[in-house]
Amino acid sequence: MMKYTRKLFGAFVCIWGCVFGGVATGQVLPKTADAFFQDTKVWDVALTVSPENYSALEPGNGRDFGADFEYVRANAIVAGEALQNVGLRYKGNSSFSTARGIPKKSFKIDFNRFVKGQKFLGLTKLNLNNNVLDPSQIREALAYRLWRKLELPGARTVFARVTLTVPGRYDKKLLGLYVVVEQVNGPFLKGRFGTDKGLLLKPERSLSMPYLGEAFTEYEREYVPKSDAKPLLAKRLMEFTRLVSQADDATFGEQIGGFVDFGQLARFTAAHTVLSHLDSFLLRGHNYYLYLPKAGGKFAFLPWDVNSTFASHRSAGSPEQQFNLSVKQPFAKGQRLLERLMKLKSFRESYGEELKKLVRTHFSREAIGRDMTELRKAVESTVREDEYSDYREFVNNFEIPKDSTPSESRGGFRVVRKPLLREFVAKRHESISAQWAGEREGYTPGSRRRSGGKGERRPRR
Repeated sequence: MMKYTRKLFGAFVCIWGCVFGGVATGQVLPKTADAFFQDTKVWDVALTVSPENYSALEPGNGRDFGADFEYVRANAIVAGEALQNVGLRYKGNSSFSTARGIPKKSFKIDFNRFVKGQKFLGLTKLNLNNNVLDPSQIREALAYRLWRKLELPGARTVFARVTLTVPGRYDKKLLGLYVVVEQVNGPFLKGRFGTDKGLLLKPERSLSMPYLGEAFTEYEREYVPKSDAKPLLAKRLMEFTRLVSQADDATFGEQIGGFVDFGQLARFTAAHTVLSHLDSFLLRGHNYYLYLPKAGGKFAFLPWDVNSTFASHRSAGSPEQQFNLSVKQPFAKGQRLLERLMKLKSFRESYGEELKKLVRTHFSREAIGRDMTELRKAVESTVREDEYSDYREFVNNFEIPKDSTPSESRGGFRVVRKPLLREFVAKRHESISAQWAGEREGYTPGSRRRSGGKGERRPRR
């Protein structure tokens, strides 16, 4: 009976895939989220959208930063599982604007947007990131792998070979290689913290973590709550920001340990420093989550949107400056929390120890080299067939290409140039060693904010 049931299921997937634009995976289907999120896997993902809904994916308020993306109904086959009427929308800022004129956009899939209770392996959302800003194709996966090795609560990743069907326009069109990133939401929080009932925030342009008074509505724009702010949780945020912004040094030093875990935040900061990740809380005051599991508890810092790691944030300074990011002050002036923490001997020593440990272990030349080789091997065949990538530039991130043929853009898409991963690893190690030896001053980034009017929309990622 069991064999008969499996045959029926296999036939169902095949028929559904033929109707809705799926592809045969030839892979053993994952039965759990853990089995799905093996970061060296490349799963098949097939998206099917009606022509009307495909047109409706385009934002109505422009194509650049702050674009307002709306969900439409679509069908999807993810790692062999057929899901109907999922919510699908574009996502991203730079990755979206860079992909003008090509169908390889980044997507967010919301499985229960239109079908209540529908999930994929217990997950309600997935992010499909298009890698158009990363010729190496592995920056994001490599950075998240490092966070997991540090036992920091970061998103899991896996790769996907994505196809798109829009009847009358595309028939199983290969979009190419994507990195799939786990959404930070209820299932994520419950798995990492044992509860999803806390306060989840995604600060935006909040470098100084300002205290904004006793009305929580004043915090919504700057701290961007992603969950209900129960009164005691909201009060805890106000107490935290008041301490950071207004307390005298003695009071700050006595009380800050009740709001943040020094060890966790020191590792979080050290990882940003070593990877020269400046499109983050170090410089921009964004691309991270804050989670308070319970009233009276400590705030946890979670990484997000790490595709500009490895000295590749274009507006944070030249690549050479980012290779040489200061280990003493890797953050911009005005990063109030870190400015104050670095004055405390206990935190400063914890940060220094985490930095040295990371450089000796997971970011040693040997360890990071092994990780790069593993991820390269996983995705190389898919990169070869991706018309929106440059295979020679991909190889150049890992070794000097043997083929001297000039790089070519394919698919009408101009490939973005970034600092090479192999170059970053060598120069970052050289810089950190020189700084520790007192032979070189590190680069301290300067804060520059994008201008925006009073009614400026928040970017939706």
